[in-house]
Amino acid sequence: MKKTSPAKQKRASLVVTTIFEPTVLEQYYANFKKYGHLEQVEVILIADRKTPASAKQLCEKLSKCGLRCQCPTLEEQEKYLRRIGMDPAIVPYDSDNRRNVGYLMAFESGSDFLLSIDDDNYCIDTHDFFEEHAIVNAQSAQYEIASSATGFANICAMLDWSTPATPYPRGFPYYARHKSEDWQIKKGAADVHVNAGLWLIDPDCDAITWLVSAPKVKKFGGQSLVLGEKSWAPVNTQNTGLRRDVIPSYYFIRMGYPISGTMIDRYGDIFSGYFAQACVKHLGGAVRFGTPLVDHKRNSHNYIKDAGREWACIVLLEDILPWLCSVKLEGKTYIEAYLSLSHLLEDAVEQFQGSFWTDPARGYFHQVAFHMRAWLDGCRTILGSR
Repeated sequence: MKKTSPAKQKRASLVVTTIFEPTVLEQYYANFKKYGHLEQVEVILIADRKTPASAKQLCEKLSKCGLRCQCPTLEEQEKYLRRIGMDPAIVPYDSDNRRNVGYLMAFESGSDFLLSIDDDNYCIDTHDFFEEHAIVNAQSAQYEIASSATGFANICAMLDWSTPATPYPRGFPYYARHKSEDWQIKKGAADVHVNAGLWLIDPDCDAITWLVSAPKVKKFGGQSLVLGEKSWAPVNTQNTGLRRDVIPSYYFIRMGYPISGTMIDRYGDIFSGYFAQACVKHLGGAVRFGTPLVDHKRNSHNYIKDAGREWACIVLLEDILPWLCSVKLEGKTYIEAYLSLSHLLEDAVEQFQGSFWTDPARGYFHQVAFHMRAWLDGCRTILGSR
């Protein structure tokens, strides 16, 4: 099927990490082939220590069929990080943090935009996955823009559910839940820098929600929306498209630290999504939610264990998000804005109070800020401007 849109001239890098057989890539191959995008996409599969050897074999098979795929070995990944001046220890093994290597490779590749997926996100045959996400490279245009009275828009309201009550997405602050959002939707100009596709079947909700209601998505409401300047929603790593310029602000935050008797985990993408969103807003861009859709066939989870590990992130976000929504960043580029955010974050965590804001918690965010700057060093090396 021939394409005639401006997206035909664009290139994308699709990044995924997995410890399973990445059969999901076969579906993306079929989608890109159907809509005429095989030559515009490169897949970067980032292996971890548990990734089966057959993953590389599948990449080789798909490459022979016309979809360029690379699956760098662990040794090649470490060599790559050293080449751009990053300590490989910053990107731990046995963690979805490994996707950071792929993001950097996508940034260096010169692709016009990044496609970030999880290994259980299956693209849908009726959606041109590439074309829908290529909107992040369009010029400013007219969109339906939604603004929430609370400052946070529950994007789950854009979907139809099997449960009576509409749940909230993972990362949606609890202080903003169960309030009238009174969305105001009007036509307006926006420059979309990030496109967050939604999911059918299994939603991306927190473990507490899964324990209580086990929600299922029946269908999409039918209208994609751009969030207004003062409205926010969580952006994750599932089915997300980013303009290349945004990548330096999309570092996947390292998890796995003990805080207040629990292990902080499972929100690395939520922090990265909110931090990138702050930079997008600062630079006059916008975030769109809606299509393309994916079938989220959720991998097996122990929700009690997940809930324990998410709890520290939930509590800390209750303080970080009000600050983030009002903080004034500096800089005219994503690198400059993200650098500004890293320093402001270090100052902010010294002021937060509460049972979870212990010295180890503050120390954790100081290390996060340090890693943010190390990540930027790698990005600068790639750009040749370190």
